[in-house]
Amino acid sequence: MSEIKNTVEDFIGVAFERQTYRNILYLLFSFPLGTAYFFFLMTGLSFGLGPLTIWTLIPLLFLVFLSLWEMASFERQLAGWLLGIDIPTIITGNTESESVAGRLVQRGKGHVTWKLFSFFLIKFPLGMVSITSIIILLVMTCGMIMYPLLHIYGIITSHSLREAILISLSGLIVGLISMHMLNLLAHASGRLTKKMLED
Repeated sequence: MSEIKNTVEDFIGVAFERQTYRNILYLLFSFPLGTAYFFFLMTGLSFGLGPLTIWTLIPLLFLVFLSLWEMASFERQLAGWLLGIDIPTIITGNTESESVAGRLVQRGKGHVTWKLFSFFLIKFPLGMVSITSIIILLVMTCGMIMYPLLHIYGIITSHSLREAILISLSGLIVGLISMHMLNLLAHASGRLTKKMLED
């Protein structure tokens, strides 16, 4: 009996947990950030690999690689703020004794840079999945909850008022299930971020 009670409390309690809304906020940020990362990298590479002289090509590519590390630092902090995931900073070599150019070369030829590059390309489709999931679940939940109002104002007349109320109550359950699904999606996204931003 206590197990059933705990299960019900966990199922309903998701709506009252602050972390649930932090997870949803993280997923909402994924789309605009993923889009910005993708277009920045594609624009930088298209210019960097275009018909430019060697004196403009090398600085531009280094700027793109350097931006990867700055974006990774931001993503690391964002995951910490919203998901509560602690991702340690990547350390490459003896950074104190190396010059700025030396650190850029060290990062440019390391596998971590290409790992970060792959991660920020992946963020774009992941962001699309996140925002699409939120919109679908939100529209479906709100539509079901507001069903009695749609019936009262004559927008939907295919069901009786009693059926509309039952659909509305079902919408509350769908909303709770949606929150659990979004929590799972945020958890999976956080695990991927941790794996890709670690050395």
